[in-house]
Amino acid sequence: MIALLRAPWRRLRQRGAGMVASLLLAPAAYAFEVLPASEGEPRILIDGRLDEAIWTRAPVHDQFAQLQPRANAAYPEALRTEVRLVADGQSLIVGIRAWSAQPPHVRLSRRDAVQRDQDMIGLWIDTGGRGESAMFVKASLAGVVTDGLYRASDDEEDLGPDFPVEVSTQRLSDGYSMEIRWPLAALRYPYQMAAPWRLVVARAVPGADDLLLVSGAADNEALDFLHASTPVNGLEPVLSRHRDRQEGQVTVEWTGRSVREGGQDRRDGSLGLEGWWRPRADWLVNATLNPDFAQVDVDAPQTSGNRAVALALPEKRRYFLESADVLGLPLQAFYSRTIADPRWGLRSTWRGASADASLLLSEDRAGAVVTRGRPWGTDEWTLDAPSVSQLLRARVQSGEDAGRLTQGVLVARRSLDAHRYNQLVGADGLWRSSDDDRHLKVQWNALISEHTLNVDDDGRTLRQAARAQRDLQVATKLLYSDEQWLNAMEASVVGPDFVNLLGFVDQAGLWKVSGELNRRMGERSLPIGEGLTLHQTELHVSAAELRSLRDRARDEPGGEVIRRELRLGVWAQGDRRTDGWLQFGADRQRARSGGRLHATPAWHGGFESTPVPWMPRLTGEGSWGRQLDSEFDRVGRGGWWSLQASSRWALPGDRSLEIDPVLTGVTIDAQGPYPSLDERGVRLLSLLHLNANESIRLILQDERSRRGMATGIAPTLDRKRHRSLMWKKRFGGRYQAALGAQRDESSRQATRSEVFLKLQVAFDGH
Repeated sequence: MIALLRAPWRRLRQRGAGMVASLLLAPAAYAFEVLPASEGEPRILIDGRLDEAIWTRAPVHDQFAQLQPRANAAYPEALRTEVRLVADGQSLIVGIRAWSAQPPHVRLSRRDAVQRDQDMIGLWIDTGGRGESAMFVKASLAGVVTDGLYRASDDEEDLGPDFPVEVSTQRLSDGYSMEIRWPLAALRYPYQMAAPWRLVVARAVPGADDLLLVSGAADNEALDFLHASTPVNGLEPVLSRHRDRQEGQVTVEWTGRSVREGGQDRRDGSLGLEGWWRPRADWLVNATLNPDFAQVDVDAPQTSGNRAVALALPEKRRYFLESADVLGLPLQAFYSRTIADPRWGLRSTWRGASADASLLLSEDRAGAVVTRGRPWGTDEWTLDAPSVSQLLRARVQSGEDAGRLTQGVLVARRSLDAHRYNQLVGADGLWRSSDDDRHLKVQWNALISEHTLNVDDDGRTLRQAARAQRDLQVATKLLYSDEQWLNAMEASVVGPDFVNLLGFVDQAGLWKVSGELNRRMGERSLPIGEGLTLHQTELHVSAAELRSLRDRARDEPGGEVIRRELRLGVWAQGDRRTDGWLQFGADRQRARSGGRLHATPAWHGGFESTPVPWMPRLTGEGSWGRQLDSEFDRVGRGGWWSLQASSRWALPGDRSLEIDPVLTGVTIDAQGPYPSLDERGVRLLSLLHLNANESIRLILQDERSRRGMATGIAPTLDRKRHRSLMWKKRFGGRYQAALGAQRDESSRQATRSEVFLKLQVAFDGH
């Protein structure tokens, strides 16, 4: 719904598509008013009807502005929206009445997959009132919920944890009504309020040219979505009664499996626990014991354009997403997927009025794989023993709307034993400023690492500790946006001996400077057909330089250009939530120290669209031209691409089918004595939704890498294949069951087949 960062051209903002409507101009937004329910007031039944008497007394918020396709443009009065807020001492209850002359678009999708291809309501609640982060819920008319945490620092959403919200909708002849109950125990908030909570309510209307309405300021140049938030008044009496209440939940999970691998059979079962305890409003303790993450969604195949640099993968495990808003760290500092198979984990998080902190403790089983950055690529280290991790994060916030400052510290350690360890200490800051239509964001961080690990030639840690090695990483980033410009600048230095076993360090031993200018050109019309209107257009120019640092241990001189970029291009947005970009890059790249600096000119481009109602997302990205073959330190004609098409199909009986294929590829032609390269990846994710609580998931994934024949070089073929089928059902709010089977094949490893049964039961405590 909001910004996306794109590579290789990192799109800083994406706003709007196109719409022709002009009946109502939304006036300036005002604060939300909460009606506290009085003692003895009948409990609101969440049925979507809004027929309790208390709703007639609740103040109405009915001033919405168009954010997309055209910020602050007029929209039809027939699409008016009303919001009412009631607090009953245990929950915040939101009532929505949405009018529409057309039947709403309803799609039954999986949890955490509610998109703007369907009529939906979204809530973003900033309980700190500082515009730094928010808990959000997006609810479809089918009763499916997407929820998680939103971080304004990088304009990103983390889809976790799952909040126990209750949603119900009634479809009416002139629109629909919706009720959302959000327990106060699931809303993390400071014990003493320094500022009112803030709220954004968003409404998506795909049948009206993909209209998106928001309840606050519709600023198309803002650097984060919380710029649209407005204060919530009237909550103080309710929160003062609730903030000392203790609440918690424990989930017990049993997993049984039958596995066949390398001709050997085994059967086992495991019992795991996960829970949380809230002693009071500003404290939250999370714990997990022997969790089983084996059936978490498989990562889609990715392509890096045949570069030797590793790619970060998104976190999908709910436990590690709980305090993402407080951590607020770049991947170099903390990458939770380095904790691959924990025996146990414990985390405590405190959220104050102008400060917050989080402490994370865990023990990981042996075999965890971590990244070790090099100037020319990424090495992988495999930890030969169990490791214990400790991470402490603390932040302090200050300032007002004219300029807000957040400063933080980080202390982390991961140890295999008393002598083999990696420890880290660092500081960071974020300054944000908004003045009329000008927005500025400045981020910086500095980290110092020390480690005593030795590894063999295969990257496996040795039992003998090494002499302690220390190094640092420093980075800064600036973003600026106004009506005419959207610009960015980054600079960083990573020492050759910088190691972080709890972070994602894809490259080290280099410095980098980059910048981009994007000139907003406004709306344009092209003489195509009856006339094509581009609602936003931009001209783009960017440059980047990466150079190596001296590394005495590897006898590298430093000062060598790793990559040099110069890009010119355009970007545009049109109807159907379509945007596309195209640029030409006069780049140069070097594959290894002492190697040649190759010219790699190429065209780069990408697009994203909703071409038809049953395909809410079609995205593509790629490059074509002279490509660097890093394995042989040469260039050849070729390219790389990635294509994803998500489709939703309504079936009889209120069922639906999702089909999400992903296609990736890399190709480089043979040249002289060098062989060709051909890589292909395909994943088909399909979900049959029997109802809002029951589904069947099928995953088919194939990856292939082929080297052609060349002089003195035999052809090679590596393949990986995954097949899985899983049935999953929720029984009320406490019970969940999953039954499935999967099979993994690889040309380098033994085939593994598995049948599993997973049972979960949750116990609430007050």
